[in-house]
Amino acid sequence: MAIRNQQLDRIGSNVRDLADSIISRRSRSSVSFDFTAEVARPAALLGVCELLGIEKPPVHSFAALADAMTRGMDAGLLPEVLAPALAARTELNRRIADWFDACDDQGLLSEVLTGAQNAGIPREAVWNSARVLFLAGFSTAVGAAANAVLALATHPDAFEELRGSDALRSGVDEFMRFDGPVQGTTRACVHETQIGDVTITRGDLVTALLGSANRDPEMFKNPDELVLTREPNRHLALGWGIHGCSGAILARIMIRALLESLIQNRGRLSLAEPPERLPRATLRYPDRLPLSFR
Repeated sequence: MAIRNQQLDRIGSNVRDLADSIISRRSRSSVSFDFTAEVARPAALLGVCELLGIEKPPVHSFAALADAMTRGMDAGLLPEVLAPALAARTELNRRIADWFDACDDQGLLSEVLTGAQNAGIPREAVWNSARVLFLAGFSTAVGAAANAVLALATHPDAFEELRGSDALRSGVDEFMRFDGPVQGTTRACVHETQIGDVTITRGDLVTALLGSANRDPEMFKNPDELVLTREPNRHLALGWGIHGCSGAILARIMIRALLESLIQNRGRLSLAEPPERLPRATLRYPDRLPLSFR
């Protein structure tokens, strides 16, 4: 599947335009606003819908579905989140069926369908991939953007550094390393593997703590500091290789577009109240991020 640079540039431009509109309006007001709800979620939904070539659903209703499904990842720790997650998956499957019939022939979803058809794979068999693409594209981008802006709001020097240099290029990945949205992932071992004194046999489940790896002092100098010019930056915030997050492209586009919008604004961003978080182990970001401009 070929995602053309022109398409990605258009998505970045449209996300930037949306962010400019919201942030410009909010910067002229003395009232605080919730960045996660008012900026990150609408921007992520716009981006993922344009990427897939589908009509944008209402932000509030889709955010509720996405939240129920992402919280379902923690059902092993919180059994009560499983039933809402299964109900949300059923509803999203229903919506995907409609999207398959109405998707834009220029989008990624159309390319997935064409590839499946050419390979003789029935539509129903690609539902899971479409659901993962949509959910990861939305949830990962929301989390990455909210975490990045929280870090920016609590590091005033970083705000000025982004404004006065080319740190934005490397800064996007540093924000994700510093506070990545995905804290861990589980994989099944397919070949017996030796790691130090531990033997992992075929079929064993291994949980990789990505957030911890991104603060590894053997890999990163001063790992607890936000260093916008950090290079190289081999973080695992969005996975790696064939296990990379399917929302990685959109997350990077979104973070860059939102940071560009914020640093062009004359006001300085600050926390209006402490962030609020729902109990989640897998996906970590502020569900409510009250900000104001000075």
